[in-house]
Amino acid sequence: APTTHSHIAGIGVHLNEQPLRRSTPAEVARAWRQNLGSIAHLDRIEFWSAQARTRPDVAYVLLHEDEAVLQQAALELQSFMQDIPGVVEIHDSLVPGKRHLRIELTPDGEAAGFTPLAVAAQLRANFHGVEVQRIQRGHEEIKVMVRYPPESRASLQALASERIRRPAGRGASGPGGGDQAAKVPLLTVANLSESLELASRVRLNGEQAAEVNARADVAIVNPREARGAIESGIVPDLLERYPGLRIEPGGGVRDQGNNVRTLSLLLPVVLIAIYVLMAAFLRSYWKPLVAAAGFPISLAGAILLHWLLGWDFDWMSGLGVIAVFGVVVNDALVLLDRYNIIRRENPMLPAIAAASAATRHRFRAVFLTSVTTMVGLSPLLFERGEDLVFIVPFIVSMLGGLALSGVFILFVLPALVMVIDGAAE
Repeated sequence: APTTHSHIAGIGVHLNEQPLRRSTPAEVARAWRQNLGSIAHLDRIEFWSAQARTRPDVAYVLLHEDEAVLQQAALELQSFMQDIPGVVEIHDSLVPGKRHLRIELTPDGEAAGFTPLAVAAQLRANFHGVEVQRIQRGHEEIKVMVRYPPESRASLQALASERIRRPAGRGASGPGGGDQAAKVPLLTVANLSESLELASRVRLNGEQAAEVNARADVAIVNPREARGAIESGIVPDLLERYPGLRIEPGGGVRDQGNNVRTLSLLLPVVLIAIYVLMAAFLRSYWKPLVAAAGFPISLAGAILLHWLLGWDFDWMSGLGVIAVFGVVVNDALVLLDRYNIIRRENPMLPAIAAASAATRHRFRAVFLTSVTTMVGLSPLLFERGEDLVFIVPFIVSMLGGLALSGVFILFVLPALVMVIDGAAE
């Protein structure tokens, strides 16, 4: 088990290596989950088939000022999730905590001079204990606690029949029974009430919230499809029936949204920096723009390969596209630099001849750069291990982007340069 908490239990299963083992860890976890059944007094069960623990991919945060509304809305949302095939490990953050006993003084208790603090202090001393001494034994220090024996503090009945001492100066005194006369029954001076509060409270930007988390079994349902069914099926009804309720993405969905927003802010900065560097190196304002025409072509190649292979385009796919942009810039610089050198050495040479010569001279370098990168990355395309499967969309973007960007660099880019530079002659 990965934890040592007393209220959490864990079971670790070590599987045989392939090919002796024919099932993947995800398939073993799925079969285990389907045959587990219900377990009483269990808050939730989570299955991990990889070392990297990802956050729930079907998750929502409910916000409302009324805790009762949050609990009811979260309950209805979980009930709807249970009817979606493939949505598993459904739980919320509204977990009840430990039992609490509230002590309120009665009018008789107040008249007798008791205070809530004094009553609580006596009960704590009797049932939890009071430290009266510390004994040093070698390198260890032992605390000596004085409290009731275990059988006298094992039930609420023992607490209800407890007698507490009156404040000083208010009890009877005298030989043979003064100590008992100075004590009164607890229920005479105080009322006991039991409550069950939440184990933890969730707040989002200072607002009271509740989390509802689940996971999608990708062999049955796609996380995006599951979220789409939830957002079109139950969310509008909840928002209508509970005024003031807000439902926002949570868990891994919120993290993915934050990553996308970060990329949307950084990507324009990166593109501007690339343009400035290329313009300074090539000494031209329009040639970097021609090279940048390969960016949408690379994106198209990444999306096309995602569609052909059946992978979702996620934030890892976006990172792969950005990586391809670097290869496009590198190959474009190699070809355009050679084109500039040929034009400087032969000013009278037409643009079409210079572009053709530059492409012939740099064909091997550009071709080998794309091909060797694709060959090196292709083994990861077939990776299905739980620890590395998240990187496959990145590889798909790289391979699809490199395939089309290579065609662009070797065939489309020279044609664009020839057309634009030739028209200026």
